[in-house]
Formats: sequence, structure tokens, C-alpha cells
Amino acid sequence: MLFLGIGYFNAEKMDEKSEQEMENIMNQCEPFMKDLYASDRVLLDLGLDTRMKVLKRQSNQITVTDGPFTETKEVIGSTFLIEADDLEDAVRVASLHPTTQVEGVEELGWRLEVRPIHYIYDHKET
Repeated sequence: MLFLGIGYFNAEKMDEKSEQEMENIMNQCEPFMKDLYASDRVLLDLGLDTRMKVLKRQSNQITVTDGPFTETKEVIGSTFLIEADDLEDAVRVASLHPTTQVEGVEELGWRLEVRPIHYIYDHKET
């Protein structure tokens, strides 16, 4: 089965950190990312920029605005695709992610969601 891991963070709290503090935190993440990838269960890992556009159909037209659509301090920072036997196994794999392993990042609002994928459209198969 396939699962989507979604990593969140608090952009305001991250912006409060100095460049050196963030570099130190990211350096602590590296060994955990290696362990995550070494599980051979992560098929794809995407780090996302905070810039975004929101598309919405309104009055028979598509409007495009700068995002996020709702006011929130929490931002999606990464997504990753996990192949696992079941949700429990996917949670086990996701628990290798730095979000759950690096100490002292609780104040940054780091958290993960793991969600089963219901379907995938693969243009290569059509």
C-alpha cells in the first residue's frame, strides 16, 4: 500500500531562528534522513517552498491568489511517499523522519501526518 507523509512547520517560529541555528538543526536532520531513505520504503521525498498560489473556482471563473488560502502559521514543508504493509507500518517508517527524531524542535511546530493513498494516476501507464 502507498501512504503520503506530510510534514508541517510553524513558519513564524522558523523565521525567528538565526541562519546558524537553522543550519545546526538541519545538520542534525541529516543522519535521520539517511536512516529514513535506508528503510527502502520511501519512494519519493519532496521539500516544498513556502511560496504558493491558490486556485479556486468562483462565479464560473478560476481565481488565482497568493496562498495560503486560510490564515495559518502552519505550513506544509515536505511530502513523501511511503510504501508499507499497512498504516501501522507506514507510521513506523515515518517515525524515522527528523521531525520525530531531532531534539529541541518542538517549538518549531514540526509534525507529520501519514495518510493512506486511495488512488494514483500514473500518466506513464496510459
